[in-house]
Amino acid sequence: MDKSKQKLSITKTLNVPKQMVFEAFSNPEALAKWWGPVEAPIDVMKLEFKVGGFFHYKMNGHQVNYGIMNYKEIDKPNSITWINSFANEKGEIIKPPFEGLDVPREILCKITLTEKEGVTTLLLQSEPYNASEAEINTFIAIYEGMEQGFGGTFRQLEEYLKNI
Repeated sequence: MDKSKQKLSITKTLNVPKQMVFEAFSNPEALAKWWGPVEAPIDVMKLEFKVGGFFHYKMNGHQVNYGIMNYKEIDKPNSITWINSFANEKGEIIKPPFEGLDVPREILCKITLTEKEGVTTLLLQSEPYNASEAEINTFIAIYEGMEQGFGGTFRQLEEYLKNI
């Protein structure tokens, strides 16, 4: 399989300095206002924003789900790398709750922030991590849905940044 096709890349331009964008990813009060699906506002369960730390959150949609980010690399204010997963209430990684879809349990995500004249470009790259071939194929098959989901999340980020 062509490894380059496994990676989802999404770019968002934000009219604020990259330090503000970085802080929106590292502050629990900020994350509570913009992270997650548009239709599922979140509650921050716990945030330990450091390498080896995690962000555990509850998504309050038509059904309740939990997510967790396990931080792998943090290069303030340039990039953040984490493993993203669905979780249970205790923060334990679980199989994603999508009936009939073999979605990877772990997704490696990295945001890279670059700034030019006060305008920040956010690049998100996301790919399956410790995944089977079937999980990788499902990941590729659901790119469009992930692009829409992250698009909504990043619009919420943009609104949050405009209002602070």
